[in-house]
Amino acid sequence: MWVYLICLVFHILSAMIWVGGMIFYVIVVMPVIRNPKLKDQKLTLLQLTALQFRSISYFLFILLITTGFGMLYTKGYLAEGEFVSFFSSNIGNMFILKIGLFLLLLISSLYHDFVSGPKTFDFLEKDSVQYERYRKLSGYFGRLNLLLSLGITLLGILVSRGVSIF
Repeated sequence: MWVYLICLVFHILSAMIWVGGMIFYVIVVMPVIRNPKLKDQKLTLLQLTALQFRSISYFLFILLITTGFGMLYTKGYLAEGEFVSFFSSNIGNMFILKIGLFLLLLISSLYHDFVSGPKTFDFLEKDSVQYERYRKLSGYFGRLNLLLSLGITLLGILVSRGVSIF
């Protein structure tokens, strides 16, 4: 019981920090960066905050995976007899959808954080056309990540309440 509660608390806190951090980035950091007073520091501030959030994000991803499976294990859903029946139930199907969206989020985040984001800064001084292309691509993946995160959060809330959309 205690292991489940510890996993639950860390799972919820990790999700709060991840989703809250993304929302904070969108509603606070981005508008501040667009302030004309920060014209000379804009890109440095953007790059430093992105790198800081990136390092926190992957630690949170590991915590979310660990605590998520920890909760399933302590509830007995991963036991040999329960495994098939759980994953073939409506709630199990929602869990599979949640994990699928999480994997999509992880792949999207890896691309955003290690390909499109860095290339945006690489092309800043070298090639304005490529810079603009990767800047837009990074923005698209950032918004996609936020939407996926909100969807995963909603599914997590529904699953925890025993509500199925199937």
